Amino acid sequence: MHSTHPEQGQWHLAESVAERVLSIYGNVFGSVAPLYLVLGRTHHEGDSVHDLPVADLARITSRAINELAARDARLAGHQSLKACHWQVILYSLTGARTLREAIMRCCECFEAIDWRCGKMTLRTRGDSAQLQLQATRSSGSTPAACLIDLFGVMEMHGLLGWLIDLPIPVRHAWLDHSSNVFHALDLPTLPFPVRLDEGWSGFDFSAALLDYPIVRNGEKLAGRPLNNLLFVSGAHEANGAPAELRVREIAMAALRSARRLPPFGEIVASLGSSEATVRRQLAREGTSYRQVRESCRRELALHLLRRTGMSIEEIAGRLDYCDSDAFRQAFRLWTGYSPTAYRQSNGPVVNNAELAV
Repeated sequence: MHSTHPEQGQWHLAESVAERVLSIYGNVFGSVAPLYLVLGRTHHEGDSVHDLPVADLARITSRAINELAARDARLAGHQSLKACHWQVILYSLTGARTLREAIMRCCECFEAIDWRCGKMTLRTRGDSAQLQLQATRSSGSTPAACLIDLFGVMEMHGLLGWLIDLPIPVRHAWLDHSSNVFHALDLPTLPFPVRLDEGWSGFDFSAALLDYPIVRNGEKLAGRPLNNLLFVSGAHEANGAPAELRVREIAMAALRSARRLPPFGEIVASLGSSEATVRRQLAREGTSYRQVRESCRRELALHLLRRTGMSIEEIAGRLDYCDSDAFRQAFRLWTGYSPTAYRQSNGPVVNNAELAV
C-alpha cells in the first residue's frame, strides 16, 4: 500500500517527509522562514532540505507539525496542547513501572487535558497489542492531517521504545485516511506496512513488551535521542531497517543460538559494511554497539526470568556473563530490582519445555 519515488535509492525518507511537511506549512502560513529560526538559520530562496542534517530535518518538521496540529485544534474549537502539558505527560510516563502502566497513564493524561492530544486506547488481542490514536480535528482526511497523524504515531512509538530502552518492532501502522490522500503524499516506502481508512491511527506490536519495565527516568528526558522511524538514518544511507535493528537482530540471534555476543567486527562483516559507517549510523540513532549488547541481554534476561524455571546461575551463563554476580549487578542497573525479586513480582513461571530460547 506504499508509493515509491522514482529516485528512492537517493531520495531519503526523512528528506521526503520534511519536504512534504514544509510545503504544506508554507502554503498554510505563507513562509517556512520561522522554522529555520529554530535552527538559528535564515531561510533563503532556493534553500533545500537536502542541505540539512537529519537531526535538523526532524527538529523543523516537528515544529511544523506541532503548529499545523495547533491550527487544526483551534479550527475545531479545541484548546491547543501547551509545552507544560506535554512535560507533565512525559514525567508521568517515566514514573510508571511497566510499559503497560505507562500507556495507561498516558491515556489518563490525555483525558485529563480534555483530549488536546486526541484520544488514546490500548487493546490487546492474543499476542498483539494495538495502540489506537484518534485525533480531534475539523479538517477531515487531508494531506496535512495525514502527515500530522503519521508523525504523531511515530513519535509515540519512539517514546515508548525509549522508555523501555528497546526498539519496538512495528507489525503494522494504521492511518485513518483514504488511500488517495496517503498516496498523494508520494512518500518512499515506509519501514512498516500501513493500513488505511479503518477508523483509527496507531500501530501494533508484541503484547509481551507490555510487561517490560520502564528503565528511563525524568532526569533523562532532556537527552532523549532522535528515535522517530521517519528520521532514523542519514541522507542517502537508508537501506531498509534502522542500523540499530539490523545490528540487534544479528547480536540477538547469536546470543539465542550460540550463547555468545559477537564482537563488533563480526557484526559489521555480517552487514557488509565498515566499522566507521556502522558506528556513525548507530551514533546518529542515539545508540552504540555496547548499548545494543546490553539491550539484547536485558531482553533475554527478562524473558527467561518470566517464562522459565532456569536458575540465576544458568541464566547468567546463558547471557554470556562470566558469573552470576556480574549478571545480578547488571540486572539491578537495568531495572532497580534483583533478578529474584523481579521473578517473584511477575507471577509464576512456565515449564522450560514450553519455550525454546
